[in-house]
Amino acid sequence: MRVEIINEPEILRFNFLLEDGDLVAPSRNFSMGNDSVCFRLPADLGESIHPDLISLAIILSCHPFVGKELHLPIPVSRRFMDGARRVISRYRVIAETSEGLAPREAPIKTRAGLAYSGGVDSTAALAVMPSTTVPIFMNRPVRDGSLYNPDAAIKSCEILAQLGYDVQVIGSDVEYLREPVGFPTDLAHATPAVLLADFLGLDSLAFGTVLESAYGVGHEIFRDYPQMSHWRFYGTLFSAAGLPMSLPVAGISEVGTSMIVETAPVGFVAQSCIRGAWQSPCWNCWKCFRKGLLGMALGKYDSNNLDLGVMLASNEVKKKLGEIPISHENVVSYSLGGVDPSIHPFLEVLNSRVYSDFPLEMLEKWFSPSLELVHEKWEKGIRNNILRFLEPMSSDEEVAIRNWSMTEFIEDENIQFKRERVIKSL
Repeated sequence: MRVEIINEPEILRFNFLLEDGDLVAPSRNFSMGNDSVCFRLPADLGESIHPDLISLAIILSCHPFVGKELHLPIPVSRRFMDGARRVISRYRVIAETSEGLAPREAPIKTRAGLAYSGGVDSTAALAVMPSTTVPIFMNRPVRDGSLYNPDAAIKSCEILAQLGYDVQVIGSDVEYLREPVGFPTDLAHATPAVLLADFLGLDSLAFGTVLESAYGVGHEIFRDYPQMSHWRFYGTLFSAAGLPMSLPVAGISEVGTSMIVETAPVGFVAQSCIRGAWQSPCWNCWKCFRKGLLGMALGKYDSNNLDLGVMLASNEVKKKLGEIPISHENVVSYSLGGVDPSIHPFLEVLNSRVYSDFPLEMLEKWFSPSLELVHEKWEKGIRNNILRFLEPMSSDEEVAIRNWSMTEFIEDENIQFKRERVIKSL
């Protein structure tokens, strides 16, 4: 694959030129949609972005579709090239390198950036980060027939700006590189933040990744995320570009992030649903069901202002609840423990199926070893901020987290029977 960079007034565009061997359909689940991506940036910014940042944004955008070679259109630093080649083995990265091109370094007076979504986890990350943090939201253009509605996230950004945050809302169609629409790589939503790093004076970039997504709790088995290929791959690429990753809520469950936004001064701006309007979630998607049920357990909602029957009628919710394990099953199990089962007959059926052989109250606490995933400059402040909201887990509780496993539970024939009962009840 070859890449062209086109600088237009307030627009930076990457054109991806396919060659023999490139992967138009890298999996059964998705294929390449568009062959270009554009970013609506401040005027003339494209001329001043460090080449390593541009190259990182290119890789985040096109990585799944590259076959044998990726020809970067600009020279890169030796540090970036070495880092990219160290973690990218499926294809060869080709670019000019020059000892005269210094690696990207953060300015002396720096601040952290946050790839912001407007959701609960992202807002909880903002709540525990320094007050100088820059939230950066990627605004996807809405096309006919799309269920996506950016209204709530845009409103969250507007309120944060009123509160004094230097919020950046950047339009980009990077999600249309993929068919069906979605991020081509896990961190592709961070491409605007990467491109703005020098303009904003960022020394690191944070994400609202939670315990369930980082360490696998709530899924089949615990994974030591700092030792996993996902962290090595993205962590190496971001560091090579002079913009280290930071995961301030990686040791906090969805339970904990929901608790944080209920008490943090900025918490009221959070809304995780990307289909409904501001303060009007769709209540028809899996995220609404999971966050809504958890909100009931934490006292945010009750049966008078949240209709479980409506949510359970959603085909998306039915599909998710029929899986083993359910996505973030620990959170679902915790939520069921705090909800009166008499409000809907299905709750007893679901409660008999979910995994509960675990001290679920631990999800209200912080798994502090995750602090190693935080940029060192902000480590102390983030630690102190987290402790204002949550208690740290004890050493025994940390061991219990590391021993999380649902393998025997998943293979239990009785659980398979209960799964069928859930599906039938739905």
